Amino acid sequence: MTGNRVTTDVSTANNRIGATLFEKFTDPLEAASLKILRYDNSKEAFDEFEVSKDRKSGLWTIPSHESYPADASKQMADAATLFVGLKVIDVASEKRSDQTLFGVVEPNKQKEAEGGEGVGMLVQLRDEKGEMLADLIIGKEVDGKKRFVRVPSEDLIYVCELDSAPLTTEFKSWIEPDLLKLSSNDIETIGVRDYQIVPTEQGMVLSRNYEADLTFSSTANQWIANRITSFEAGSPAEKVIGAEEQLNSVKLNEIKNTLDNLKIADVTKKPSGLAADLKGDKSVLSNEALTSLARRGFYPNPNQKDGSVVDFYSKSGELQVTLNDGVQYLLRFGGSASADINEAAEDGKEDSVSINRFLLVTARLDESKYPQPQLEKVPESVEELKSLEALKEAAGAASAAPAVSAPGTGETAPPPVSEPTPAPTEQPKTDAPSDKPASETTPAEPPAEPKPAEDPKSDQASVRVPNGKLIATVQEGNTVADPAATPAQEPTATPAPASTETKPSAQEITDEEWKERLEAARERITKENTRKIEQREEKMNAAKSKVNELNRRFADWYYVISEADFNKLRVAQKDLVQPKTAAAGAGESGLPGGVSLPGLPIQP
Repeated sequence: MTGNRVTTDVSTANNRIGATLFEKFTDPLEAASLKILRYDNSKEAFDEFEVSKDRKSGLWTIPSHESYPADASKQMADAATLFVGLKVIDVASEKRSDQTLFGVVEPNKQKEAEGGEGVGMLVQLRDEKGEMLADLIIGKEVDGKKRFVRVPSEDLIYVCELDSAPLTTEFKSWIEPDLLKLSSNDIETIGVRDYQIVPTEQGMVLSRNYEADLTFSSTANQWIANRITSFEAGSPAEKVIGAEEQLNSVKLNEIKNTLDNLKIADVTKKPSGLAADLKGDKSVLSNEALTSLARRGFYPNPNQKDGSVVDFYSKSGELQVTLNDGVQYLLRFGGSASADINEAAEDGKEDSVSINRFLLVTARLDESKYPQPQLEKVPESVEELKSLEALKEAAGAASAAPAVSAPGTGETAPPPVSEPTPAPTEQPKTDAPSDKPASETTPAEPPAEPKPAEDPKSDQASVRVPNGKLIATVQEGNTVADPAATPAQEPTATPAPASTETKPSAQEITDEEWKERLEAARERITKENTRKIEQREEKMNAAKSKVNELNRRFADWYYVISEADFNKLRVAQKDLVQPKTAAAGAGESGLPGGVSLPGLPIQP
């Protein structure tokens, strides 16, 4: 940590006031690596952190954490900017003996046993070639943002204005902390696999508590239990939710929100030979790798049948989370994680003061979300096309006769039949010839208006031709809505034709026309079927690509999450189903008597 120092030729202390400490460092983007070494009093050990940029790929990694990918561009720029143009405000001391007083003793890992009294934080910035850009020991605070500092090669202790907040060694500050990168609104199902791996005198034993598959219905805004299986009695038993019970939606919603905000606290690299799905080849996995897994709470399946592949169970159960696009996360919860994994963990005992938990994450695709589309049959011959069109025409005719509601009633009336409309009971005589002048033919009383047959239940009557087509509507008061459509004339007793359509019959279409129709139908149906297939493949391939991207992130790492988040993601069987409260006595649907919405039952 002390090589390639920047040496400053100091003549007198006063000449340094107002000087720039690192004159050659003018562009923060030149910084390609940052190293920080400080003494952590809470751990009573040195804390070393490093972040650097790969010269070829340009990607940032964290060498101090086994080169885990860093999201460090902005953080690095903020840290490097602190040292560009950093000026000396004052000189605190020229004596080496004052270094402990001002907290600028250079950290030395070889002297860790001596403690951290007076030890400062060493910060080094280098460019892509490894040349030193800035090298400084940061000591105690002076009036807020001012700090005592010292260049390692000098005895002079300066006062500079320096905010050390960007110089954090907290791992999660330098990475993308969002572990799963999902939205709670996209979560469709949660599968709980509540079990433990318990150490016994005969070895590790798998102890199952219960399993549950739960679906969130966004339309009903409620949780539905597809299956709850209990193993408490030693054999599987299905749990049936009673009429006075309900799922604990508060707890299940908390799980959704925790998954959305699940943060990485730390990482550790997995041993080689272990695949992303946590299955390993016995010929590759060494005893050292198996020990590494066991220390973190991941054990070989005690009921393993295949002798060549090692399948693992996790100490504290699993959670299966499926999104509406079919992407499924498998979260396996291991043992407790502390700063130093003690040897007791190898015996299955947990550190009682641990505040973190090991977690392994994998992703896969639930292809049941992408069923094969229903494709329309492509006719191979004219005869087949005729049969298909006849079937469509019959189906269309069956669905083209909608039920009609009688006006003023809630009852459904049958569709009109093709019968002649009855003649009015009283006819006007305006068409009768007269040999008297118009002035003499005025009757004493005006002739009665023609009245169509009326429905006694209705305020209006409809006049229909025998094929059921409405041609006029007579409102209350016998006013004709469309006089032009109902000329005053004697009704004819001859029924109107059943249909006025001019669609050619099958016999009127020539063989050549049938062939043309066949080709057009084949082209149309083929295009539509291809569109359906391509649409399914496009969506499924997008989901597969997402799964592959996630597994590239997850494949090499044990993750560490906070114990608080771990507890939020767990739900005991006794807490999964609860009695309906007084407020929820009407049922989650809000209907009286606890009636559920049709089509959304709670299944056992």
